[in-house]
This record gives sequence, structure tokens and C-alpha cells, in this order.
Amino acid sequence: MSWGLRKARMGVLWLVMAVMLAACGRHQATAVGAVALEITHQVDGQALQLHEAQYPTPQGERFSVDKLRYYLSNFRLHRRDGQWFVPAVDAQSSKGYYLVDAADPASLRFRIEAVPPGDYDGIEFLVGVDEARNHAGVQSGTLDPAQGLFWTWKSGYIFLQLEGHSPQSGADDHALTYHLGSVDAQDRARSVYLPLAPSVAKVSERIEPEIHLYVDLAELFRGTHEIRIAQLNTVMGSSAGKTLSDNLPGLFHVDHVHNEPRHRAHDS
Repeated sequence: MSWGLRKARMGVLWLVMAVMLAACGRHQATAVGAVALEITHQVDGQALQLHEAQYPTPQGERFSVDKLRYYLSNFRLHRRDGQWFVPAVDAQSSKGYYLVDAADPASLRFRIEAVPPGDYDGIEFLVGVDEARNHAGVQSGTLDPAQGLFWTWKSGYIFLQLEGHSPQSGADDHALTYHLGSVDAQDRARSVYLPLAPSVAKVSERIEPEIHLYVDLAELFRGTHEIRIAQLNTVMGSSAGKTLSDNLPGLFHVDHVHNEPRHRAHDS
């Protein structure tokens, strides 16, 4: 075999190897998955029914819920190897800011995308909106003031809106009104960390885990602070909002984790 022919063949071989390595690199760069979250609402194990049922508080008072809306944001996923995955956020499109509305089934399920493969054993998020976005003025998407969760008089967001009725409320029509948000330079957003144990979320190109969370409103009245409706029936950004905000992390619990093939996860 002549040197020229051998050189040509070696050139072809190197070219093939380069193409294969480039393809492998592209594959690795795009080897990302997603995690779906699904939320259900309850009161001490009873499914929440808006406008209808009355539920007991741990103090023996009763209340009903007509409206329940809140923001979740700044999600982070903890991997078994100790690393954190922090999803990208976009203030202009409100990417990474989720508005959960108990009356809107579509809002009870959302996805965290571009998650690197791995086994994840914990999830962290804010109940509310971070300070940078809270006072950044009018925004769009889920943070659009048209969503009805923006205090124009304070130029900030209502992190949680709970409205209903209670026989123990001394307000007109026995109204129960809790609007929680950051006012008077006090940050009322609360961080929540939930371990997934004994489960893990196994993210891969083939598997898209579903983390099922439940929110127990009974914990709003018996968390860090005991809340009695007869004494606190209305919160509209007042100092009492800190007391209620301190109870927010206790509302959230992991029910279970599904590790489903991606095509099934999208269909569910």
C-alpha cells in the first residue's frame, strides 16, 4: 500500500472518529430531562372542596374556602451526590414562577425542564416571590398584575390568597380573608425543603419523574404559631401576616414519587 493511500485512509478514519465524537458531545449536551410536580389540596386528610364543605381547625373552629391561590418560585433540586440543580428563571416571561389556583386544575401540575440526569432526593422552593421580582414593578406571565395578586398600593405581590367564611369570624358575612405578602420591608416569602425519602426522582432521557405534593390547610392554623379565627379573621398585609407566613412551610408534604417513562408522564 502506497504512503499516499495509507494517508488518505487515515484521514478518512480520523474524520469518522471526529464525527462520532461530535455526535456524542451533542448527545451529552442534550441529555437532559424534566421533573413534573402535581399538587392536591386537603384539610387534615379531607380533599378540599371549594364553596361547599366546612372543615375543622385544630382549635375546633370551622371554615370554608372559596378561593385559594399562591405563588411557588425559585425551585431547586438536590441530587444524591450532593449537587443542586437550579432551573433557569426569566422575569420577563415569568419562567420559574408558578401560580397555583385551587379552582384551576391546569395550574396544579407543572414541569421543571432541562434537568440533568441523576437521582434526586430533595426539592426546595419559595412560597411567594423573591424580593428581586417582588418589587420590580409590572411584569408579565404569571406575574402579570392582571392575575389579581398584585398590591398596587404596595407595589408588591400577594404570595398567598385564601378567602372563605367561618362562623367564628367577626367580620361582615363571617368572612375569612388572608392575603399574605411582603410589606414594610419584611420578607414574607418562605423557603420549603422537602426530602423525597424513601423515594428518589430518577431523571433520565427515558424517565420523567412525577413528584406528588399535598398541601394541608389545617397546618396554617397549627404550625409555628397557633391561629384562632375568632382572633384573626382578616390579614391584608398587616404585621399579623408574618405570623401566618411562618406557618406556610408546614403546609407542604411529599405524598409519593412516580418514575414513569417519558411518553407516559406526558399523557397522564
